[in-house]
Amino acid sequence: MKNFDYKRRKLFSIGPHLIGLLFITAGLFAIASPVIFKSEIEPEKAILVGAAAITIGLMVVTSYSGTTFNFEEKKVKEYTSFCSYKIGEWSSLPDILLVKVVSHSYHATNTPNGISPTFSGYVNVYKVLLYANHPTPEFSFLYASNAQAMKEAKLLATHLHAELEISDLMV
Repeated sequence: MKNFDYKRRKLFSIGPHLIGLLFITAGLFAIASPVIFKSEIEPEKAILVGAAAITIGLMVVTSYSGTTFNFEEKKVKEYTSFCSYKIGEWSSLPDILLVKVVSHSYHATNTPNGISPTFSGYVNVYKVLLYANHPTPEFSFLYASNAQAMKEAKLLATHLHAELEISDLMV
């Protein structure tokens, strides 16, 4: 394996990616609306509006940030991807000595706004932390799944020739 790529995006969480999916859905609905409903709207206009909404939605959905490691060249790139084009500079990868997996729980609530339901509850997330010679991590990656965090941590520890430390809560 030559590269490791961590993408910071969640398609179905509340935020810009969800808005992108909504734009795509609205565009598909706009294109299909002349067939579904009897209206005086010209099909060309519906297709034009639908195509514009789908284009905007695809631009939003394909935009995210992330981190790429090149293990062979010992380089790292923190990037922003816009329409699948990654913008960022390669830099040398520090010597990672420790890959640590920890569990983190927090209480999440939606702000009451009178429109959407107010949900609250505890959320468990799993962090993969990469340490060099400093007490603070050089890189931090967040995962919703314990299995995915463990898999990625083992992969990183193997390719970076680092020690793997797993929190007692993870076992």
